[in-house]
Amino acid sequence: MSRDDVALGPPSRPLHGFPSCELTSAQSLHRGHRTGNGPWWFSSSGGGRFDLNPPRGTCYLGFDELTAIRETVGETLAKTSVISEDFATERQLSTLTVPDDHQLADTCTDEAADFGLTRELASMTPYAVPQEWAAAFDAHFAGIRYQTRFTTGPNPNAVGLFGDAGEASWPIDPSPEPFVAAARQCGFIVASPPRAVRIVPPPVA
Repeated sequence: MSRDDVALGPPSRPLHGFPSCELTSAQSLHRGHRTGNGPWWFSSSGGGRFDLNPPRGTCYLGFDELTAIRETVGETLAKTSVISEDFATERQLSTLTVPDDHQLADTCTDEAADFGLTRELASMTPYAVPQEWAAAFDAHFAGIRYQTRFTTGPNPNAVGLFGDAGEASWPIDPSPEPFVAAARQCGFIVASPPRAVRIVPPPVA
C-alpha cells in the first residue's frame, strides 16, 4: 500500500456527533503578532492551515507561550533553531481569553478517527484538505482544538477559532510581552545574522 492510499482527504461522512470540547473564558491563550496589529485577527487569506473563505475567517492561538512562539516563527525555527532578531523585534506575544465560551470540534480524541480524521490534519501540506475540514466544522462548531505541526507532545496545544473575517473587537492584552523577551525566556536563540563573513584562504602547500 502506497502512502497516497492512506493520505487524509476531505470529509467523507456527516460530522453530526463529532466529539467536542468547551473553550471557556477562564482558559489563557497566547498569540504572537506584529506590534501595532491587534491579536484577534481572523484570517481568510488561505495562508493559514484552517483558513475559511470570506466572509468567514480563523484566529489561531496556543495554550502556552512555547506553542505560540513556534507557530509564529514556523518552518524557519524548525530548520535553524534560531529566531531572527529582525523578525522578533517586529512582534509581540499577547495573553488572551475569549469573551464567552466556545464549543470546539476536538480533533485530538480517539473518537475523531471514527469520522475519517487522521493526524495528517495538522501536518499535511498544502492546506487545501485541512481548509475543507475547517469549512465543514464551521457548520457545527465555533472552532477546533488540535495539535500543532511545529510542537511535539501528546496533548492538544492550540485552537483555531471561527468568526467573521478580519479583526474582532475582543478584549486585548494591555501589556503584551516583547517577542524577543518571551522567546528567550522559553529557551530560544534570538540572534542577528552576521554582518560580515571573513573568508580565510586555504594554506598554501
